[in-house]
Amino acid sequence: MEKDLYLDEWTAKKIAAEGSLFHRSELEAYQYEKVMETLAFAKENSRFYAEKLRGIDLNDILTLSDFSKIPFTTVQELSQEAVNMLCVSMGEIKRIVSLETSGSTGPAKRVYFTEEDQELSIDHFHHGMQLLSDASDTVLILLPCQRPGSVGDLLRIGVERLGAKAIPYGLVDNKEKVLNLMQEKAVTVIVGTPAQVLSLALADEENKSANQKLKGENIRSILLSTDYIPEETVLTLTSLWGCRVFEHYGMTEMGLGCAVSCCNLNGYHPREADLFLEIINPKTGEVLADGEFGEIVFTTLTRKAMPFIRYRTGDFSRFLAEPCPCGSHLKWLDKVGKRMIDKRYESSESAYEKE
Repeated sequence: MEKDLYLDEWTAKKIAAEGSLFHRSELEAYQYEKVMETLAFAKENSRFYAEKLRGIDLNDILTLSDFSKIPFTTVQELSQEAVNMLCVSMGEIKRIVSLETSGSTGPAKRVYFTEEDQELSIDHFHHGMQLLSDASDTVLILLPCQRPGSVGDLLRIGVERLGAKAIPYGLVDNKEKVLNLMQEKAVTVIVGTPAQVLSLALADEENKSANQKLKGENIRSILLSTDYIPEETVLTLTSLWGCRVFEHYGMTEMGLGCAVSCCNLNGYHPREADLFLEIINPKTGEVLADGEFGEIVFTTLTRKAMPFIRYRTGDFSRFLAEPCPCGSHLKWLDKVGKRMIDKRYESSESAYEKE
């Protein structure tokens, strides 16, 4: 299987497609089935969704297009109603993540995960990392990883399932220390935030100008995540270290992972067997056609503890209308811009929260 199609092969297995890959019709039939299961499960088991979906006759949702009849879930509702959104008992909760609400003095958002929910994240990391690494690599993880179940810890498990060596370091506290570790361990892949990885590359370049050996010379792939990724950052990393720079889009509410670059390095492919994504007009709520810019809205299809139904992310992108050159049958999501959507929507110009 070519690297570009690892996610297609993984998706085909998850949806029980007839072949090693899948047709869009198979995936959309699966998504409709999972959407209906999620609606019924949430309505029956969550106090919040029981009230929110009161008066909604699920028999009226005959196609994925009809899903637009379901009301949105908002950041404010998550902040105020997190416990009521739960569909399981607290005894089944394995991990709770608290997130600050941007621009608000209200209560923090709290996102709950069962062990099965965390396994979904590990599975995504395992298969997504195959696009940029293999068993021969040493992967340096510059994300929060000290707590069991944190994003870096789950990524470590996913990387180790590849047979690769994982070095869960955490956020950069000392650039020279990290650069020396990269050299000592012959690190070949880095996963981290755009600002921190860029700062390492720039510090390495400064050392080079002082006639020191370049410590990032072994790096062949970088995965940037957790924040908006400026094009200038990608170009600088590519120039200084001569590596390929992949991008990840996601947020904690999505289960930490949503979409990752393919080898085309232009836009992302979502994990559509676990998430149903829509692009809406942020002012009217209308679902937009492929090619039109708007706000990303998602629904979880396989989460147990805390399903999210038509959750408004405040992130801005579009589905590209043409097929991705890599050959994937997954949707092709354009580069996600900064949050604070309204201003960007006015101009129509083309993950997850920090723990």
